[in-house]
Amino acid sequence: MTLRLRLYIAAAALLLVVGLLGVLLVRSVEHSELQQIDQQLRTALPVVGSLDRPTNSRLPTVTPIQPPTSSQIPSSSSRISEFYIAIVTGATQRHVLFTPLDGNGSVPELPLHITSPDRSGTPSTVGSRSGSERWRAILIASPNQPTKLLVAASLAQVDATARHLRLAAIGAGLLVLAVLVAAGFWVGRLGLRPIAEVTEVADAIAAGSRSRRVEGASGKTEAAHLARAINIMLDQQQATETRLRQFIADASHELRTPISVILGISDLWRQGALEADHVRNDAMRRMGQSGRRMGGLVEDLLLLAHLDEGRSFQPGPVALEPLLHDAIHDAAATDPLRSISLEVSGSPVVRGDENGLRQIIANLINNSLRHTPQEAAITIRAFSTGARVTLDVVDSGPGMTQDEANKAFDRFWRADASRTRSGTGLGLAIVAGIVAAHEGTVTLDSGRDRGTTVTVRLPGAE
Repeated sequence: MTLRLRLYIAAAALLLVVGLLGVLLVRSVEHSELQQIDQQLRTALPVVGSLDRPTNSRLPTVTPIQPPTSSQIPSSSSRISEFYIAIVTGATQRHVLFTPLDGNGSVPELPLHITSPDRSGTPSTVGSRSGSERWRAILIASPNQPTKLLVAASLAQVDATARHLRLAAIGAGLLVLAVLVAAGFWVGRLGLRPIAEVTEVADAIAAGSRSRRVEGASGKTEAAHLARAINIMLDQQQATETRLRQFIADASHELRTPISVILGISDLWRQGALEADHVRNDAMRRMGQSGRRMGGLVEDLLLLAHLDEGRSFQPGPVALEPLLHDAIHDAAATDPLRSISLEVSGSPVVRGDENGLRQIIANLINNSLRHTPQEAAITIRAFSTGARVTLDVVDSGPGMTQDEANKAFDRFWRADASRTRSGTGLGLAIVAGIVAAHEGTVTLDSGRDRGTTVTVRLPGAE
């Protein structure tokens, strides 16, 4: 059962409940007023009984008389001026004693049953001889006489009250219906339609249309928020797929060169082109370089895969200064002419894994060595800032543009698009992954002709 159908059923049930409540209200008020009129009839019967004594045995046949004025009504019978009272002879002849003061000339029909002379009967509802007015009447047999006494009270006021209540109930029902229609349109337009669009887009994407997005995702409703979340999820998924395809292409490109070198040398060896010792030694050297390059790339890819899987390090207090000295000595061994300075404030101690911290420092220094000219100076600063330890690696190289700086931590990305420089473009990506695993942050600030500063903030330890 769809959500729309459930809303329709709920609206129909609400209308049914409102209708039943209206009917019950009208019936309840009508029943209450009928009981009041019946009580008034029973109360007036003793007074009416005193009038049921004709002055002679032969009653004239008369038409209903006009009600007497207030001065003509005896004090004992003033409370019966609201009733129609007549002495009935035979089946049709009546001697009208009273008609209601506010009557409109209508005459009640006779009840079907006759009440015993003890006047303990139950009034019944009858119509009028002319018109649609209803009456509450009781027909009492006179003791020892052939006449009967008819006492009736008009139900015009009761019918008017019931009619007004019915009109009010119908108006309330129409108002509820209008509100439900407006609410249904509002809910359908703002709530159900975006959900239907999300379902349609999901089906289209499942069918292969990956570029589809949910339209009309604006607004502050839950459905609009869901539509925006779906669009963001689809955009992120598409971006992830794009990065994955680019990652595979970059990894293939990086692995293709060393593999081509190894395969080419092996083909030359099979063809007998490596007979000379110096040629064979140079070929073995090149094969070793290509193998080491390929092995390093595979190790970096494995490390990134482990970081993506949430690899956990064993954190512990690690003094940062000895690691920095070791990294500077290693860099001096590979590039002895490069100017590398160290500035340490206090004794910064990091809560982290020693091997991971060594790799962070080595990658940052090697990145500066590889992408700056020989005359560019490198400065390393380490200091504690509250509960954090800050590590800055600053170089005075040519720097990068803002767009290049935004891509610096992407995998296989290098500012040199020709890829003629050494390196795989994974150094800063590995740094970002290890720093994130240590619950730290890494930022890069760079600009043309003002160098590059990489700042790493890691949790400190006592």
